[in-house]
Amino acid sequence: MEDIFTSVCNILKTGEDLALIRVVSDKGSTPRSTGARMAICRNGQIAGTIGGGIVDAMAIKKAMEAFETTCSAVSTVDMSAEDAAGADMICGGKLEFLCEYIPSDDQTIRFFESLNASLRAHRKQMLCTEFDENEECRRTVCRFLLKDGDINKEFPISTNFQNKLREMSKTISGSALVVIDGRKYCVDVLESKESLFIFGAGHVAKEVATLAMNVGFHVIVLDDREMFANRERFPAPSEVIVIDSFKGCIQNLQIDEHSYVVIVTRGHAHDKTVLAQALKTFAGYIGMIGSRKKRDAIYKALMGEGFTGKNLERVHSPIGLPIDTETPEEIAVSIVGQLIQQRSQKR
Repeated sequence: MEDIFTSVCNILKTGEDLALIRVVSDKGSTPRSTGARMAICRNGQIAGTIGGGIVDAMAIKKAMEAFETTCSAVSTVDMSAEDAAGADMICGGKLEFLCEYIPSDDQTIRFFESLNASLRAHRKQMLCTEFDENEECRRTVCRFLLKDGDINKEFPISTNFQNKLREMSKTISGSALVVIDGRKYCVDVLESKESLFIFGAGHVAKEVATLAMNVGFHVIVLDDREMFANRERFPAPSEVIVIDSFKGCIQNLQIDEHSYVVIVTRGHAHDKTVLAQALKTFAGYIGMIGSRKKRDAIYKALMGEGFTGKNLERVHSPIGLPIDTETPEEIAVSIVGQLIQQRSQKR
């Protein structure tokens, strides 16, 4: 799944302008919440979605208007209105979306290239887009980034303003329209993709990697068998690492509280070896495949090596949601479903 801002950058590089749509408020039951984004080209091609049906249709309509006027605008979609009923989308809520016209010029392209690069380097940042005072035809005044709490040096702003943005970053999720010191902004809270480390490159790992990438994880696959850990089985944007051995395989990896560890190696001994290392990290999620009998045998051995019951409480094993799976594809759905569940709870 290509990140929406990667799509924006790639479109602008072709010389085409675009409309960037983002949901900036939602009330009640809506198909998508604040932060949902899509990019729309002049020819009607789209990347992403803000809810499908009449919601996307209205976004496309507003984008076509923006291409004619070069203006940005805010629109409201009432999901309980007659139009929604006619489209069989009675959700009962309302959402607002901002349609921002973005021209393809060198300065804008450079900015979004910088944004994409910083998304890989910074855990959390805020994209701040300032608009002028004209409500009927909003135009972008400037854009800047708040990276891990620090403003780009090329966009000097007051300390008071910077402090207000930091406070907002604690409460804003997704996108929002805000007024700071009388100036109007769209603030987008952006977080880098959570890293998913998959130990083992067998049939289950292959299916897990594909599904996990499709739902927004950054996937790293590790195995000591090159015939399994290769680009043919795990295409980009996943990373594939052929290791010498599962012993010591974690020591050079950057695993933190935002990281997910899935252990699906080819044998109990390797699973135990990886699990013992994973438990010494701050990984936010650790899951290990296998039956309860296998799990209990591994736990007993690890406790004999000094690990405690509290340590082992961190592990999801048997891994995945309990949906009675059998095939590698079904098992992958169970595992990735649990990953999504854990990610949502953390957010």
